[in-house]
Amino acid sequence: MSTDFNIETNGIYLAACSHAPFYKQMRSSLRRYEDDLIEFGNPWDLWAVKVNEAKDLFAKIINATREEICPNFSVSSAFGSLLSSLAYSDRNEIITSDLEYPTTNHLILAQNKYGAKQVLLRNRNYRLTKEQYISAAGKQTKLLTAIHVSSLNGFMQDLHTIGEIARNAGARIYVDAYQSAGNTPIDVRKDDVDYLTAGTLKYLLGLPGLA
Repeated sequence: MSTDFNIETNGIYLAACSHAPFYKQMRSSLRRYEDDLIEFGNPWDLWAVKVNEAKDLFAKIINATREEICPNFSVSSAFGSLLSSLAYSDRNEIITSDLEYPTTNHLILAQNKYGAKQVLLRNRNYRLTKEQYISAAGKQTKLLTAIHVSSLNGFMQDLHTIGEIARNAGARIYVDAYQSAGNTPIDVRKDDVDYLTAGTLKYLLGLPGLA
């Protein structure tokens, strides 16, 4: 409902794909955060509780468990941490596309010095097909990235199909769900997703700084 948001405009807000309008219920949370800083200075125990609450809530959205959720301050940072944990001695190809958020490919290219090789799928009329993924995936595929909904044009991919392609190649799949979390059903178990990132800035109606 529009009454749930604080925004001074005479038009229709269409920029939630970049930054959600201010959700009224956040006001009390921000005030509580300010009050805790003033009263306690560094209320780490209180913050740890809230982090676990946030992990539980996000786990429900994607059908995961709390133990499978790792908070970070941005999707780019989270993906960089994932890439830095991979070894490329056995398989070294990372399949990605030009519909990914730009930092995804920047981070992949940075892995070249560690032996990784980027395999870039080019969109066809701003779309990707399963045939492109099938053709690219092979014995050297380490990781396959699949943006769920592209920020460039809203193109949405079938995660289950791409997950099967990755599995058949003996690879893992990474999904950037920043544009879909909060507005599109996500089930990491049904879709056989290994790694998924998202953030609170857009359709989860939060603020920057949490992914």
